[in-house]
Amino acid sequence: MKTIRARLLLGLMSGAVVCTLAATALLYKLADHEADEQSDQRLRLLAWSLPLQAQSGWRLPHESDPDDRFEVQAWAASGVQLHRSSIAPSLPLSQPSGFSTVGFRGERWRVYSESASGYHVQVSQPIAVRQRIAAHMALRIAPPLLLLLPSMAMLIWVVVGRAMQPLDRLTQAVGGRTPQALQPLEMDGLPPELHQIVIALNGLLSKVEGAISAQRNFVADAAHELRSPLTALKLQLQLTERADSDQARGSGFRKVHERLDRATHLVQQLMTLARQEQNVMPPPHVACDLLKIARQVVADHTLYADSRRIDLGLSTTLATLPVRGAPDGLAIMLSNLVDNALRYTQPGGQVDVAVGMEDGMPYLQVADNGPGVPEPDRARLFDRFYRPDGNEVWGSGLGLSIVKSVADAHQARLRLGGGRDGRGLTVTAQFANASLIMR
Repeated sequence: MKTIRARLLLGLMSGAVVCTLAATALLYKLADHEADEQSDQRLRLLAWSLPLQAQSGWRLPHESDPDDRFEVQAWAASGVQLHRSSIAPSLPLSQPSGFSTVGFRGERWRVYSESASGYHVQVSQPIAVRQRIAAHMALRIAPPLLLLLPSMAMLIWVVVGRAMQPLDRLTQAVGGRTPQALQPLEMDGLPPELHQIVIALNGLLSKVEGAISAQRNFVADAAHELRSPLTALKLQLQLTERADSDQARGSGFRKVHERLDRATHLVQQLMTLARQEQNVMPPPHVACDLLKIARQVVADHTLYADSRRIDLGLSTTLATLPVRGAPDGLAIMLSNLVDNALRYTQPGGQVDVAVGMEDGMPYLQVADNGPGVPEPDRARLFDRFYRPDGNEVWGSGLGLSIVKSVADAHQARLRLGGGRDGRGLTVTAQFANASLIMR
């Protein structure tokens, strides 16, 4: 791959060579025209002057250069030929006065005829001589132009090199950035053509810094959250090993399984959150049925709801609700809402999933009649690893963070409200983007 400097040099030099050749061709045409005018003038002057010295014989000026020679024929008024040059074209006396171009022995001649002082004179010159004179004139001018090309190449190389220096400085500035130092690039001293590039690079650096910061925070939070359940699991295993009866060991193993379930659930939630947040390219939105997704999620949680004697149901007045979205993401979002509701609702409680249209926009809603969340604490429910004080149900504090991540990807607005009969919590995801609705 050629460098920009090499491309500019090659392009500009090619243009210079083409322009030089075009200038040479133009010079040749101009020289040819000038040679024609000068030669025609000499033909006319010679034809006028010869009859004046006809009494002393037809004497032509001696020319050492063949290109300066002219051929002459002369006739008396009676039509008798008085003079003819050795190679002059044998033209009839009836040639009209003035200039004409004729062919003779495969060669083109320029002829001037004139009648004066009782004589008729024809002065002629080969066209090839004129063309040779024009070529010599053009070639005398072309070499200086060609000699300028190396100087132009050096000048172009130096000028382009100086013009590329701001780009070199920008390259060094970008190369000096590290994951620990992603400060914006300075635009001072850069030409206006590079300002948009710097703005775009600064935007990219900001996004990279945000992604690295989010990843760093995620790893730190995950390590912190995993440390507690793993430490508790290790302590429980030590207690179980020291148990002195089968009943104590059985109780210890049941607690070990419970803590393993918690750790497994936390790891699954962390993996789900990582997949949602680290997708550089969001999943494509395809045609899907929101009601079908809701039915599948409710069916997946039925066994768990039955094990806790919770009435889990789906309510809707629609037969289908076609939308455009990421089916897997919508299922994850609704699954986490239902899972949270089932975990925090007391045995014998009720969890309702609703699907419908409101103000022309589709929505998903999960409502329960559990203990609920105090209104001052609701604003932080979507924060990662946040769990309200006084909560005795184990969890990771990531479920609603995953819900928010999916909702943001679908431009959905999340609303929190009271649950059924003044108790519990209601979470509604309303899709504000009308393009999600399948018309």
